[in-house]
Amino acid sequence: MGLLFGLRDIALQHFSGFHSALDMRTAIPKSFLAMYPALYSQDLLKETVTMINVKGEKVGEPISAGHPPKYEALERRENNEATVNGTPLSNFGPSKAMRLGDLVLARSGDKGSNLNVGFFVRTAKAWEWLRSFLSSTQMIELMGEDWSEDYFLERVEFPNIFAVHFVVYGILGRGVSSSTRLDSLGKAFADYIRNKVVDIPVELLHQPNL
Repeated sequence: MGLLFGLRDIALQHFSGFHSALDMRTAIPKSFLAMYPALYSQDLLKETVTMINVKGEKVGEPISAGHPPKYEALERRENNEATVNGTPLSNFGPSKAMRLGDLVLARSGDKGSNLNVGFFVRTAKAWEWLRSFLSSTQMIELMGEDWSEDYFLERVEFPNIFAVHFVVYGILGRGVSSSTRLDSLGKAFADYIRNKVVDIPVELLHQPNL
């Protein structure tokens, strides 16, 4: 019994691929919230600051925070479906069929109806392979039957941390609390992809973590 409650008290309450009554957020029927993302004009926002005393009582009238002196319309983020000037995969030498996770680390989670997942490696050599290998087309192939043409896939590279990041728009339906997916928080998605078997260059499997 002590172990049961100990597992439930873990901050994220999650073990990749393991879903059960230990996670009370999805085990018990309950009302839900629906998320409807929207843009709201800065001019319509009325932010204020309210001062309170040690008793929690309001002191004076709320002070207007005003508006930013300058702002611009929100634009779609950069999306690179494949790396620019990537290295041909044949240049990495002999490969071996292995789990992607034997070389690549990852983290995933929800943002409303969308799912974020970042893949990263430890070395510059492995990063060159990762960015060349993990295109949007490859990601869709790895997702298999979990991919739908109703989704939109965004891909961004982060060279300073050896990472390739994806956002899968729409995969969580109407959002976590109203999603019909078992993994409604998207936490197990990273390890789901890491478990896929791909051809990994042998030379990358024996590199020091530099």
